[in-house]
Amino acid sequence: MSDLKDLQKIAKKFIDDRDWRKFQTLKDLSMNASVESAELMEIFLWKDKKFEEEITNHGNRKIEDKIKNEVSDILFSCLAIADQMNFDLEEAYKNKMDELNKRYDVNKVKGKIIKINSPDNSQK
Repeated sequence: MSDLKDLQKIAKKFIDDRDWRKFQTLKDLSMNASVESAELMEIFLWKDKKFEEEITNHGNRKIEDKIKNEVSDILFSCLAIADQMNFDLEEAYKNKMDELNKRYDVNKVKGKIIKINSPDNSQK
């Protein structure tokens, strides 16, 4: 099984082998992540609950493959951003999950849909 560091190395090699680093600014990589996210959302646009259940139950391999491709495109953008900024995405993710665990205490939010602003976002 690969960890995020291995995946980050794969993305780095892919970019460097093609000499694309000079084209991939942080701005463009972040926009690419957004575009790929929009392509993922488009798969579900105007679909009903039955459509989602069909995918969840592996009843539509063609759509399932499209979803996997779009999610992988989003992940590639994230890995490329982490590589460009030279940070450990796995560590950043674990830190984020620690923050979310504190903000969304399971005893307070279980079974509820609520949004709790982080202290650093309260000024925005």
